[in-house]
Amino acid sequence: MKSGTLFFAVLFLGVILVVLYSCKDMGTVPSGQTGLSASSTNVTVNKGATVQITLSGGTTPYSIIHQPDTLKAKITLASSLLTITGIETGITRTVVGDHTAPVPDSVEIEISVQTTVPLVSFSNQIQPIFNSQCTGCHGGNGGLFLNSGASYGNLVNVQAQSSCTSLKRVLPNDAANSVLFKKISGFSCGSQMPQGGSLSGSDIALIQSWINQGANNN
Repeated sequence: MKSGTLFFAVLFLGVILVVLYSCKDMGTVPSGQTGLSASSTNVTVNKGATVQITLSGGTTPYSIIHQPDTLKAKITLASSLLTITGIETGITRTVVGDHTAPVPDSVEIEISVQTTVPLVSFSNQIQPIFNSQCTGCHGGNGGLFLNSGASYGNLVNVQAQSSCTSLKRVLPNDAANSVLFKKISGFSCGSQMPQGGSLSGSDIALIQSWINQGANNN
């Protein structure tokens, strides 16, 4: 009886250990895999206009898990680029993810469709961000002046020099492929701007809107 009891106790302990290690491994993110992120999770788009969001991290291929209200917005996903088209005013959401990954991840994006989005002013809204956050490092470093009177000419349609050299620093109507937006959102093209910190979500969204509206010198 004692030997039988000992046998079952050892067997029971073995089962417990197997279960514990199995459960632990199920939640482990594979080495090198980072969480899925989007360049913006709160999008404002004009009715009839488009906005592009860049996905990064996680495991490709990405996929659309939840479609937005098709009466309000339409979305398409090509590789890591999510294109959102405003259909009718209102608020809806979409969810994209990497459900084929060993540890699936997803991100929810809220979409606000407006009849008109106020035009962002470069001089009154964008330049003050540079003045308070960026001119300490970009008062002339690497030929990139971001101080008043010089910043616009050094950014818009200017080829990047130190990183992502195949792209423009600011490409009008395309924030997702503008080095400035990539750096302030921390997704690629070297270290995040500003050096040693980060802009607020509202400042990042403001710069994104300014670029997507055509990067006007207004």
